[in-house]
Amino acid sequence: MMSRPLPVTIERTAYGVGAACLAVLPQLDDGGVNLTVAAVGGTCAWWVYRRATRADFRTALVAAQRGLPVLTGAAAYAAAAVTPGASWWEYAAPLAWGALMAVWLPVTRASWTPSPHPTPPAGPAGFEEQVAARWAASQAAQQTRLVDVQRLVPGRKDFTAVVVAPAGLPVPRFDLDAVAALFDVPTAAVCPIEDIPGSGPGRKRLTITPSERKAGVLSFEEDWVERVGGHDGAIPRSRVVRIRQDPGRVMILAEVPSGQVATINHPQLCSAFGVKAEELRLIAETDGGTQALVTLYDTSPLTGTRHATRDMVTPTADGWWVIGTAHDGTDVYSRLWNGTGAVHGYVVGVTGSGKTVAIVLGLAAAANAGAVSWLASLDPDAQLAAAGQYIDRQGSGRLYAARAVRAAVRLMTLRGEINAEVGHDFSPASPYPMLTLDLDEFNGLCDDSDEGQEIAAGAVAIAERGRKYGIRVCFAGQTLDLSRIGGDRSLREQTRSGTGVVLRTVSGISGRQATEGMLPEGVELAEIPTVIGGGLSIADRMEGITEVPHGASTAGMGHALSGGAPRMMRVLYVHLPKDGTAHNLDDLFPEGGTVCTLTAREIEVLDAEDLYGDWTAPVTEAETAAAQTAVKPKKVTAKDRILAVLTGEMTTKEIREAIPEVTAGTVRNALSDLVGQGLIANPDHGVYAPLTRPPHPHTTPTP
Repeated sequence: MMSRPLPVTIERTAYGVGAACLAVLPQLDDGGVNLTVAAVGGTCAWWVYRRATRADFRTALVAAQRGLPVLTGAAAYAAAAVTPGASWWEYAAPLAWGALMAVWLPVTRASWTPSPHPTPPAGPAGFEEQVAARWAASQAAQQTRLVDVQRLVPGRKDFTAVVVAPAGLPVPRFDLDAVAALFDVPTAAVCPIEDIPGSGPGRKRLTITPSERKAGVLSFEEDWVERVGGHDGAIPRSRVVRIRQDPGRVMILAEVPSGQVATINHPQLCSAFGVKAEELRLIAETDGGTQALVTLYDTSPLTGTRHATRDMVTPTADGWWVIGTAHDGTDVYSRLWNGTGAVHGYVVGVTGSGKTVAIVLGLAAAANAGAVSWLASLDPDAQLAAAGQYIDRQGSGRLYAARAVRAAVRLMTLRGEINAEVGHDFSPASPYPMLTLDLDEFNGLCDDSDEGQEIAAGAVAIAERGRKYGIRVCFAGQTLDLSRIGGDRSLREQTRSGTGVVLRTVSGISGRQATEGMLPEGVELAEIPTVIGGGLSIADRMEGITEVPHGASTAGMGHALSGGAPRMMRVLYVHLPKDGTAHNLDDLFPEGGTVCTLTAREIEVLDAEDLYGDWTAPVTEAETAAAQTAVKPKKVTAKDRILAVLTGEMTTKEIREAIPEVTAGTVRNALSDLVGQGLIANPDHGVYAPLTRPPHPHTTPTP
């Protein structure tokens, strides 16, 4: 004999009471009762509708079965309430309704099957309950719970659910790998947690859709995880957030987990997309935080040139001016000054990379802002000489550069006195103009000669203190290494805060190596090839093609850094012929050929101290005497810094942390040299100590 569970008794009792109410209550014609019945019936109808439209067919059928007693009872009540008088059927219908429902038991039968020997369930029976229980038991849930679990595909693992955080807390960021492992689905099947319209951060939606994957074919997101977002990928631990396709390009926004910084290996990323890095079709950049933007073009967007105009290179009130055009067609800006004073800069690029054009554009911007420009280079340069007629001073050689630096350093003292008189440091309202000092081939200028040492020491002083006196320095060269002039962390930070331009570098030398110590940590620059589309590929040679295409020049292509993440761009075009033909500088510098100079007071002081005469004249006796008596600053090398901090046993990591201004590779090489020269001890692997210290406890002294 089958047992009768308690829910059956309760349900049948409810139908008996309901039948009596349906027979009596409509005759009272009470408005409150009518509204209550209408509200109950309407709510039930809405619940059935929502379940029927948001779930699979079986769930919709169960919802309709459970709602049937309420809906039919409400319908019988409404029919009796609107009928005048009291007819016999108004009493018979409730009795028939109660008897039918008692036999059918729609609510109980929706979730119960009679059994001769009922046993309590061992665990969650339905898919929805199993999903919620598995989530609750997992560490990946981070104390959250799943509610409103809805299966999306019958018989599959696809579902959507609402993640609810503990009271008063937002839903945390989940590791998608951990969620995928929990439900045994590919990581790409786990959609990023989404906000729920109308809900706060304590409730968010989780969606898992493994069935959307085509059999045997990876989705783009899965392909990204496999080729790009892996731990050893081009953008480690990244996931695709958004994809946008425009004519001629595809843009992919990716993101790494919170607490990490997105880094990009450009050659590896190009390989993942099946394109050649030298084609410059794939541009990748970060925001300096968790996001990275990858743009793949049909053809390189940097092959076209854009002519510079005077309006472009005229700084705004905040000191910004246009130096080039980014790969996406937007303007790229450089800066001469900010709210704290003058800002420094640097230009790096080999011969033919567009370095001279970038320098000339900076000179034009300074002139249009009313600034004074002094330009010194290691060797004579016809293109720079063409720009020299538009600025205050231009020349070549170490002697010329040393005199320019010497005058600029003296100006800092004089302008310090002027600042004290007016009551503020340099600003556009100062009674003296900005002075910009460009030093081309800077590494070559700073040799071991008296002039080279003076240039190095003076450049450091200007870079560290010139800001508040309106004096900026722009370092330029084929490579740039400020450590060779004793540049410490302060010098690097002062220079890095300005605008840097990194063009094509020496073959085999990365942008980081060419600007050692200047790029922000984690930033790697895509290498700029000599030409785009030149040469023959291996496939071309296999096909027997012998005609070598010349390709498009990459002069002016490079990266601009303005205190943050780099932007790939092409410097504005300026016509600077090397054959002596006409140039177009008249269209860039101030109209009418106005040349900006120092104030009369400044010139008078410099003249009185013989600092403003002919900087190309032979060395004077006074300069020779001063050079002989001057105490030359000793260049501080990486080895000197290591010996200074190595007071006891230290690991390589501890030494690097003690001298952050020296790069990791330089520290390793210097440590090896010091050990080889017998200046320090290496008692254990990765451990170093002065020679006067006792042996490392983990080593056994040699008998």
